[in-house]
Amino acid sequence: MKKALLTLFLALTSCMCAMAQRPFEGHFFCKELGVNLYINLYEETLTAPGFSFLGKMHGYMKDGIYGTWMITKCHIDGSCAHIRFSNDIGSDTQDVELKIKDDNTYAYHAIGGNAVRKAVGRKLVKVSGDMTFVRIK
Repeated sequence: MKKALLTLFLALTSCMCAMAQRPFEGHFFCKELGVNLYINLYEETLTAPGFSFLGKMHGYMKDGIYGTWMITKCHIDGSCAHIRFSNDIGSDTQDVELKIKDDNTYAYHAIGGNAVRKAVGRKLVKVSGDMTFVRIK
């Protein structure tokens, strides 16, 4: 029993250390708007669903908003990532700061206002330029 608990503890510790070393990688969720954010700002390893022809990218954002927003440019500066998103039709871009608040919580802040929109009835309305994302995995 002790050996099994020790093995489990070591596995969890290893997983937590890996997350701490690569905080800008994973699946994140904004409960308020229902937005999913999938990122790997270290390597281009992700493919946005329905956009495989674009190849691998650093990430994308979808659900709860109008369309899919893909990362076209990013860099990490300590506990803050600077990200440029472009929407799926290429008509809008959005610069964002994604800051680590704690191990699993991140603050999204749109620079210069927010271009990301959601459908409300038959209209597109801008969503808040500030969102809170929580790491799911």
